[in-house]
Amino acid sequence: MARNKILYIHETSRFSGGENSLLNLALNLDKEAFEPVFACPPGGPFVEILLKSGIKVYPVGFPAVRKLTGVLGAVVRVRKIIRDEHISLVHSNSIRTHMYAWLAGRAEKVPVIWHERNLIEREIIDPDRALSFLPDAIICNSRAIAERFINKGSLPEKVRVIHNGVDIQKFSPAASGNNMRKAFGIGSDEIVIGIASRFNKGKGHEIFLASAARLLKDVPDGRRKLRFLIAGGAVFEEDKDREKYVKSLAGEYGISDRVIFTGIIKDMPDIYAAIDIFVLASLAEPCGRVVSEAMACGKPVIGTDSGGTPEMITDGVTGLLVMPGNADAIADALAILIGDKDKRLEMGRSSRQKAEKDFDISLHAKETGQLYLDMIDKAKR
Repeated sequence: MARNKILYIHETSRFSGGENSLLNLALNLDKEAFEPVFACPPGGPFVEILLKSGIKVYPVGFPAVRKLTGVLGAVVRVRKIIRDEHISLVHSNSIRTHMYAWLAGRAEKVPVIWHERNLIEREIIDPDRALSFLPDAIICNSRAIAERFINKGSLPEKVRVIHNGVDIQKFSPAASGNNMRKAFGIGSDEIVIGIASRFNKGKGHEIFLASAARLLKDVPDGRRKLRFLIAGGAVFEEDKDREKYVKSLAGEYGISDRVIFTGIIKDMPDIYAAIDIFVLASLAEPCGRVVSEAMACGKPVIGTDSGGTPEMITDGVTGLLVMPGNADAIADALAILIGDKDKRLEMGRSSRQKAEKDFDISLHAKETGQLYLDMIDKAKR
């Protein structure tokens, strides 16, 4: 039986959380049923990873639709890819590419899926909601995202909630953090509290550092037994000034000696293994990949009670939920776990169990693949 070719359209060749999630999906689809093909801007780490993985990539730039310049050429290019590759379905992974996917897919009579990965809270106009009648299906990473599309009190049938998946074999409690702890000079008796993300303004690094400063002052012997680890770096150009600011803030708090900045790390399971408590300090995350990764590694997670995070963390069981933007709330939650090792370990075990049940990448790929087959079959009728 011939495999169904899925064309993934994405607006950038840079690599961050959304690209990581898309890559994991493409690599874990049923290889007998599907073959992924990509169209995205040329160059960049995302394209390099795709090519190394043996995935065909077509270089296509996607200018902002409202600018008009270059839009027609990109649509023509995508239509040609659909014809030449005998594409069965188009999957758009970013807001900018949704209209390109729909225009090309409709013209070539193949089904189109939009993947929604963003919370829309402050904007007056949500274009994807306004145009949600266009695609054949819409995948949302969380119920919090899906709520954008509620109509007359319920979700349209075309909207599916499929949480991000994580490789639970790679991200596992079996990973060892000894090398990382040794590399960063962390003592075996020190409690490590970690955060991981790119240096984006909404990720809450300053909240994390403020809570660290309070704990180092309030916890008995805190400056000897507590370390705070910040994994990640400036992925995008706009993040560079932010990274400098966060590092300078640690100095202003007088805690630079207790804060570790790892930079961008490829071996993230080793980072999770090296920490004892993971923190998500973001003001709001649609479906924080780092949360599912930390949980898969068997770590208790303190996260903000906003966005899709409450769907991931079971308060009091796999971690603790706190008010967004509140450093004292994070510090209070951390103090509970710092003082109770048995609670940390029990929450970590529960985290792993939930990750196995809800966040396994094989389940994510299977559910998405079934949606593909349903849409392809429907289009053939």
